[in-house]
Amino acid sequence: MFSTFIITLREGVEISIILAIILAYLKQLGASRASGKVWLGTAAAALVSLLTGVVIFFVLGKTEMGDFQEILEGTFMLVAVVILTWMTLWMKRQSADLSGSLKLKVQDALKHGSGWTLATLAFVTVIREGIETVLFISGAAQTSTGGQIWEGTILGFGLSAIVGYVIYRGTHRLPLKAFFNVMSLLLIFMAAGLASNGIHAFQEVGWIGEGFKVWNTQALLSQDSTAGSLLKAIFGYRDNPNIVLVTTYLIYLIPALVAYFKPAKSVRSQG
Repeated sequence: MFSTFIITLREGVEISIILAIILAYLKQLGASRASGKVWLGTAAAALVSLLTGVVIFFVLGKTEMGDFQEILEGTFMLVAVVILTWMTLWMKRQSADLSGSLKLKVQDALKHGSGWTLATLAFVTVIREGIETVLFISGAAQTSTGGQIWEGTILGFGLSAIVGYVIYRGTHRLPLKAFFNVMSLLLIFMAAGLASNGIHAFQEVGWIGEGFKVWNTQALLSQDSTAGSLLKAIFGYRDNPNIVLVTTYLIYLIPALVAYFKPAKSVRSQG
């Protein structure tokens, strides 16, 4: 549940911030009447994301063909890792000018006098986060039960909706930069575990060898214990991992952290 909660909280807050900026700016411009189109685009994006999730869970849940199921799950996990990583790094680069960029798009939509342009803007910005959320939840769901997924999703999106409302009202100043840094780092570590789990699925069908065991912490913290199973679901912890899984974890984690903390290139003004 915790992994799903972190995913939906982080992505939900991103969606809430986008909607809060658009709606607050429309109110500032005296164009609140167009907010209905924004909610329409948002609802359409949510519906498409939900249907995508249903299809993915149906395919993974109904596929019971031994090795093929392992291959499908492993492939899906690795694809989810790639998309999540790209979106996390993209959002970090865009966050500095997110508000200004959205306001310019709102102005352009109002200039053309089409509320449907606003609906499209909301749809495109929300669907990006929605599909990313569905993909990562689907990948993480391979180590969670259906009840845990729903509990984490409801809690995560519920709390993010409250955050969005607070931002829209402008009554409190929230430490969003610190929040996104913490959430993004958690997601990177979770993605490292997901990448390791994806490779493990290919080991199960004999596509990838295992090599030697790196450590054995079963006596100290078994992956079947409450704490161990939680760490396994969130960060991919294993109490007796082989060298390939450990190497996969580090090969993903180190470059991802370097890329995340790499400072953005500053553009020197010429004069």
